[in-house]
Amino acid sequence: MSTDGQDRVRTFIYGSCVSRDTLETMGDTHELIAYIARQSAVSAGHPAEGVWPKLEPIESPFQRRNVKGDIEGDALAQLARRADEVDVLVIDLIDERGGVVEVGGGYVSRLAELWRAGDAEATRDGHQIDFGTDEHFALWSPSFARLATTVAALGLEERVIVLGTDWASSLDDGDPLGTSDWDLPPERANEQYRRYYERVRSLGWPVLTLPAELTTSTREHKWGPSPFHYTEAAYAHLAAGIRPVAASGR
Repeated sequence: MSTDGQDRVRTFIYGSCVSRDTLETMGDTHELIAYIARQSAVSAGHPAEGVWPKLEPIESPFQRRNVKGDIEGDALAQLARRADEVDVLVIDLIDERGGVVEVGGGYVSRLAELWRAGDAEATRDGHQIDFGTDEHFALWSPSFARLATTVAALGLEERVIVLGTDWASSLDDGDPLGTSDWDLPPERANEQYRRYYERVRSLGWPVLTLPAELTTSTREHKWGPSPFHYTEAAYAHLAAGIRPVAASGR
């Protein structure tokens, strides 16, 4: 662990805002050393040649880094570079939701940042594979197993925790949560994710879930209400599950 007057747990995130927003509530004890977002396990290690030059410029450095990293499939390489620094590896699967496009000899993750940068043109000759389909699961399952093999080879197997949060369908005040036409309805998403989490558990990794009463969104969330933008109480629950990992090796 690093020291800056106190021990702080060096945390590597491979996931989405769910993990990142949880870690923001843990700043007194944990520090973020790397954050890989918007990159499916299918993309990792499978670079898509020729896609990046076809995209429109992406102004946000964060979004640009994530889209470029996804196209390059750099998640495993990034993890290997930082392995000696990692006290806890937090993973979540929310960014799998858009599926992938097979293009350029590899795969890209089909999420909003890529769409806005010209995904339709850049991947015009590609093959879209939707999340939750048998085809996607058949690709994702060995890809995630490859991630697990890499994690074990790096000596991080006992430092992993996976956040397996259901999508919220209501707000914390009881009102129903509206969803975008382009995103999955929460009930369908939760059904489709089930076998992905079962696969994670089959690899021996712990999956941290939310109780039903905490699986709600809120109008007060800094990014606005969403099926995977939760309440402060939900993040406190997740934080409590993450904290013991570095100390106990899971």
